[in-house]
Amino acid sequence: MLLPNRATARVAPTDMKLSLTLKLTLAFIFTSLIGVLLVGVITRYVTAYEFDRLLRERTNSQLLITAKAYYQEKRSWAGFDEVARRQAASQPQQQQPPLPGGNNPSRNNPNQPPPPLQGAPQGEGNSPPVVIVDRNGVAVTNGGQYRIGDRVPDSVMMQQGSAIELNNEVIGTVVYLATVERDPREQEYLARTDRTLIYATVIAAIIALIVGVVLARVLTKPLRDLTRAIRAMQSGELKQEVKVMSNDEVGELVSAFNKMSADLAHLSQLREQMTADIAHDLRSPLTVISGYLEILRDGSLEPSPELFYLMFKEAQRLQNLIEDLRTLSLADAGELKLYLAQHSSAELLRSVAMGYEPVAKQKGVELKVDVDENLPTVSIDHGRMMQVVGNLVSNALRYTPKGGVITLKATRERGGVQWTIEDSGVGIPPEKLANIFDRFYRADASRQDGGSGLGLAIVKSIVEAHRGTIRAMSEVGKGTMMMIQLPA
Repeated sequence: MLLPNRATARVAPTDMKLSLTLKLTLAFIFTSLIGVLLVGVITRYVTAYEFDRLLRERTNSQLLITAKAYYQEKRSWAGFDEVARRQAASQPQQQQPPLPGGNNPSRNNPNQPPPPLQGAPQGEGNSPPVVIVDRNGVAVTNGGQYRIGDRVPDSVMMQQGSAIELNNEVIGTVVYLATVERDPREQEYLARTDRTLIYATVIAAIIALIVGVVLARVLTKPLRDLTRAIRAMQSGELKQEVKVMSNDEVGELVSAFNKMSADLAHLSQLREQMTADIAHDLRSPLTVISGYLEILRDGSLEPSPELFYLMFKEAQRLQNLIEDLRTLSLADAGELKLYLAQHSSAELLRSVAMGYEPVAKQKGVELKVDVDENLPTVSIDHGRMMQVVGNLVSNALRYTPKGGVITLKATRERGGVQWTIEDSGVGIPPEKLANIFDRFYRADASRQDGGSGLGLAIVKSIVEAHRGTIRAMSEVGKGTMMMIQLPA
């Protein structure tokens, strides 16, 4: 029975994809075109509106002058309807378009009365397409669909009216009711304006295309560089650096990538070194033990307490290394068990000093304890923190010459307690100080005293498991300070 191939059930990804550069380019072009079109449409509308307004004002200019003079003389609009009608009948109808074929009666025969205006009602009196409105919005002349006494809507007056002013006071409004008709020259002017707007739109689109392509490539260049660097990392070249070209979010991303790449390369180097160091540290005692066992098996050497003691020491060295590795693995997994209780800083530091006093005297080094009064207690695993401080004191003794001083201090710092192990030893070079807490790192690579190089890494892991921090300060020839900050 054949089982279905699950791989064939997956939906294959589409072969066609748009790059981010193309997407940004299209977005820039689309946005620019929308903006240009909106500006063009609005400009075209405003131009036509203002042009028609200018035509209305030009057409009504004589009527405005007549109305102003009439009101100034009479101080009333009474009787102005007949005056407005006579003036409208005597004016040439410039707004009327020519008839097809050039047949324009008003131009061919001046004596023939002009045809009624567009928008003017047919019938008695042939009302002109203009109405005069007083300051209260009431018609004072007959015009279009309005009769004397009708109220003209404010919207009509605002859109189609021209104010009549006398001594800086609005005394009425001339409202042009007919649709404005343009002569051929005016039509040609607007047509040229439309063509200019079209040309401007096309030129703006071309410029938007060029600018969009350039901006898209500039904006996506860091991302392309990141992609190339990531692919190089996939091939095994972990150390990559991308140039930071901006201080924005993309620049922060590139900076974070550069740091990640440097950290990965450093961790890879440490891993390779750690593997080699573990192999060396395991092989050395195993070689000694297996060599002695082989000699004992062949009978070449008689068993003795001294021989068994040497084998025991090598086995103990193996056990210590394995226990150190186990402690680090538990700390990395967050499973390092701590038995917390409230303890006095002075009691712990004095206990460690008493334990190392014989070694210090043997080396001619003075061991001092300096603890501030009224320090708060700290919640710690007593055994683990004894291991931490003991490891630091042991390192200080190793690098402090005869006549030197090692001081164990406890002070109140920033809402907590700070322990300081300060020595007057040889110090640590600045280029090596940043790596002293790395696993299997030895500031003195030539040291052959059986240390595994895990001591300070274990110290850091235990301190951080207590929600504390540890840092080192050192100056070559003047000594080293290890400072542990613990919450109180």
